Amino acid sequence: MTSPFFSPTERADDIALPHPMRLPLGAAWRGKCNAPGYEAHSPSTQELEGCNLGYAHTCFRLPKERACDAVRFGVTRESSTSISLQYVMEAAHQPAGQGLLEYDRALGIWSTVHNEACVQKLAECFLQSYLERRKL
Repeated sequence: MTSPFFSPTERADDIALPHPMRLPLGAAWRGKCNAPGYEAHSPSTQELEGCNLGYAHTCFRLPKERACDAVRFGVTRESSTSISLQYVMEAAHQPAGQGLLEYDRALGIWSTVHNEACVQKLAECFLQSYLERRKL
């Protein structure tokens, strides 16, 4: 589960987080904060742990009123032509929403996208890490 207010911009393989391949996005990432009032803030290396792991309750930028605390992704179907990702949004450790996103492998584009750009970016990073692991 990663923070729904985190917008990854680049891989951060130098951040000392345990078991990077097991992180919610499949790797550690640097990025920007999208919490209201802090848009485009670059979290410190220490703060990135909460961004990458979700449930960042210690982050002072986390809005008190929010639809969810974390987003989880998983591959539900994979074929030679497409990949289906399921996302689950969580609030207070309970489901707060879910849906499917579709990636067209042949065209290299998303055929179904999330309506929130930040969640879509998280899905793109998850898929990138997933595809990189599949090559190993």
